[in-house]
Amino acid sequence: MAVKPDLDSLDLMILGEMEIDGRRSASSLAKNLGISRAYAGRRLQRLLDQQVTRIVAFTNPLVLGYQTVAIIGIQVLPSEINRAAQALSQYPNIYLMLITAGQQDIIIWTMFQSPSHLSEFLCSELGAVPGITSTETMMILEMRKLSFSFVTAATVEKGSQLKAGTVSPFQQFSTDTKVELDKPDLIMLKELEKDARQPISELARKMGTSRASASHRLQRLLETQLTRIVAFTNPFILGYNFFSLIGIKVSPGQIEAAVERLCIFPDLFMVAKTAGRYDIIVWAVFKTPLDLSAFLMGELAQTPGITSTDTIIALELRKMSFMYLASSLRGEE
Repeated sequence: MAVKPDLDSLDLMILGEMEIDGRRSASSLAKNLGISRAYAGRRLQRLLDQQVTRIVAFTNPLVLGYQTVAIIGIQVLPSEINRAAQALSQYPNIYLMLITAGQQDIIIWTMFQSPSHLSEFLCSELGAVPGITSTETMMILEMRKLSFSFVTAATVEKGSQLKAGTVSPFQQFSTDTKVELDKPDLIMLKELEKDARQPISELARKMGTSRASASHRLQRLLETQLTRIVAFTNPFILGYNFFSLIGIKVSPGQIEAAVERLCIFPDLFMVAKTAGRYDIIVWAVFKTPLDLSAFLMGELAQTPGITSTDTIIALELRKMSFMYLASSLRGEE
C-alpha cells in the first residue's frame, strides 16, 4: 500500500487555490499565498508529482449532448461480482462504478444522448454481463450539486471561510444548452482533457490557429461554463475513507426545500433530484463511520420533509472517468 504524503498547511492552501482555478499561474499562486513564485511552483509540482492532485478539465455533459443520466443499482451473484465489475468497466457510457454494501452489489453512473440509447444499454449490453440477477434504474431529473472540491470541503468543515472574492468551488455547471460547440471547440476540449495546463501557444499549434484566437476561445469556454479546469485531489490522502450513496424519500411538497438545504452541507458532493425509488440521491464522503452516523442522525434527520432514507456504503471505487467526456464522443473527429 502506498504511503500517504504528509500535507502541511501550505500544501492545503495551494490545493484550495487550484481547486478554484486549475490553470492558475505560479505567479498568481505566489501572490495569493504571500510566497515567492519559484517556491510556489516547486510546491505545486511536488503535489502533482506525488499524485496528491491532478489538474483536470470537466466538460459540461449537457452541452456535449448527454441529456439522459441514470444511476443503476445492480445485484450480482456473489461469485461473479469481480467478473461483472471487470466487464462493466469496459463500457464507455459508464462513468462511475462502485462496489457497494447494502441493497445493491454494484452502483454505476451512466450518461447517454437519449432515453433510447439508455434502453438499448439496459436491454442488450447490460444483459450480456455475467452474473447479474437484477437491476434498478433511477433517472436523474436535475443535478443540483456536483463537486470534487474535497480540500475546500474540509476547510468548510473546520469553520473557515472561503477567501473573499473567490468563486465557490460548489458552483454549478450552466444548464443552458443553447450554446453550440464547433469543431475547434471540441478539439480544444479534448486537448484540455489530456493536459489541462498546457500552454496557450501549444493549444494554438495543435489547433492550427493563432495564440490570440486560442486564448479567446478558451476564455469563452470557461466563462460560459462549458468546461471547468480544477484540481482534483485524491480524497483518500485527505482522510476521506468512507463513501456512501444515500437515497431519500421526501414529502411531495417539500422536495425543493429539502434539495436546497442538502446542497449547503460540505460533506455532500452530489445532490440530485431523481425519478424511481427515491426523490433525491446524494453522494456523501466522510472520514469515519462515526461522521456518517452523526450526519444521518443530525443534519439529515433535521432536513424538513424527509420520510425515509437508505444508505449504501461504497466498498471500492472501480471506475471514474468524468474527466474524459469530450474525448468519449464518437463521430466528432
